[in-house]
Amino acid sequence: MMLWVAGEANNVIKSYEKALYEIVLFISEQVPGPRPRELTENTTLRDDLRMHNDDAEKLMDSYFERFGVNAQTFDFEKYFPQEGDGIIGALLFGFLNRKHRQQDPEPLTIAMLAHAAFVGAWG
Repeated sequence: MMLWVAGEANNVIKSYEKALYEIVLFISEQVPGPRPRELTENTTLRDDLRMHNDDAEKLMDSYFERFGVNAQTFDFEKYFPQEGDGIIGALLFGFLNRKHRQQDPEPLTIAMLAHAAFVGAWG
């Protein structure tokens, strides 16, 4: 069941509540394995759903396409900093990118996804 209404430039969801409902359904379909009993606005992809970079990147690609969200200002590494591949990659990444190493990534929440789906653009 889609809650889309045709807009001039792209698909638009009528209300934030409907956007939130659609995002919760989308996350439930896309994220396998154990997850919190209830997905809420405050549920985070990294900590609560225990998503790793590869899975989160695929999810976000699907999200932007499915909900017609303009992703131009979305910075994936703000929420999921690059992970090193193996010990050498981790050491090299840590040495070259101290900024990300010293900061915890920002949480990416279901509320953020719902808001962007409602307004049609990230940010």
